[in-house]
Amino acid sequence: MSPRTGLRELGTHAELLQAAGDSAFIRYDIPQPLEQPAYALGDAVALPRQTHTRRLGLLVLGPPDDAGALVGAMAGAGLHPADLTAVTVQRGALPAVAAHLPVADGNEWEWMYAAAAPPRVAAEDRLVPLSEEDLPDITALLAEANPRTDARPFEHPGQQWVGVRDDAGRLVACGEREPNLAGFPLLVGITVHADERGTGLGLAVTAHLTRAAVADEGVCTLGMYSDNDVARRVYHGLGYTGDHLWSSRRLAAG
Repeated sequence: MSPRTGLRELGTHAELLQAAGDSAFIRYDIPQPLEQPAYALGDAVALPRQTHTRRLGLLVLGPPDDAGALVGAMAGAGLHPADLTAVTVQRGALPAVAAHLPVADGNEWEWMYAAAAPPRVAAEDRLVPLSEEDLPDITALLAEANPRTDARPFEHPGQQWVGVRDDAGRLVACGEREPNLAGFPLLVGITVHADERGTGLGLAVTAHLTRAAVADEGVCTLGMYSDNDVARRVYHGLGYTGDHLWSSRRLAAG
């Protein structure tokens, strides 16, 4: 510990979880053991970690003043990895962190989890499993109806896709679960064609995948862009909780 800054190194996942106040995000989204040390100062923690796109980002969780002080102390001690490409901070802390890192463009998003299986919903009887044979239809639907999705169909191991086809055989809804970097179930690519929105298909896909994940692993996680109010209502209605509000930014090239 430095007497000047109070900067503390956290070498284990248990230490990180305790310093982060038993954050569900740390528990369910950060792999064990830690690949790199985490750091804490005051009520803030910071951790270099791989993002969902497999780039190296810095995760900063904590109130603005402590988050800014922590990132500044790490910079002063030369603790930021040279190949750092992005930063994700708790909502509201971005200006304090931006005083120490060259933040550029990015987005606002939210993370949540469910630890109880939701009840069945009406449209679930229309769901069918999807395989790599359905890849062209999945890719087309995602491109048309959900272009911002992080889903990469069948590029990662352990994906389980389901979908709905209309009477003409057209794929009009889909979604999948896959292990996140910590090994817990993550929902990705929940998508409904514009012609079918409001018919309960997104609810059915989410409920089905969530129930299976909770039955298998005891929990299910997901992330969503913060401007998607409809999705948030669906997820909260199915029992998702533990909301973490994030601001993610790419780092400008030096």
